[in-house]
Amino acid sequence: MSNRRSFIHKVGLLSAAAVTANLLQPAWSRDLQSALKNAAGLSPSDLATDEDFWYYVQQSYTIAPNFINLNNGGVAPAPKTVAEAMKRNYDFCNEGPSYFMWRVIDQGREPLRKNLAQLAGCDKEEIALHRNASEALETVIFGLELKAGDEVVLAKQDYPNMSGA
Repeated sequence: MSNRRSFIHKVGLLSAAAVTANLLQPAWSRDLQSALKNAAGLSPSDLATDEDFWYYVQQSYTIAPNFINLNNGGVAPAPKTVAEAMKRNYDFCNEGPSYFMWRVIDQGREPLRKNLAQLAGCDKEEIALHRNASEALETVIFGLELKAGDEVVLAKQDYPNMSGA
């Protein structure tokens, strides 16, 4: 089993691989990688006012430029790279839905769980893949074996949709 230090080391290696792969990245993504590297030494208060940095973050999304989305907890937009991958896979699946979805894409699930488990330093049976955070939280909530009389403690700051689950 891995420990946190080895997990952080693996994440660092993935980050380094991402930076070295910048020849394959679009220009906006390379600029973001550079901005992230430059931001590493800044204090949070300095970074909060660094307009150049936030411009590169903004360019990673396709949201309307005159729109400010303050609800990223419930309905956050996907980054461009995620949206583009989803579109590619959607088009791929539409070429032959039953074949590509069940014979090709579905075959990638278990290897993905295995790789994620290796990265996280746990067994693949401890990795669950979900479409979003709400679905994942509900899996945990409904998996709890609560009995009559058990109490569930919530805070007003909890995600509202989970309070009724």
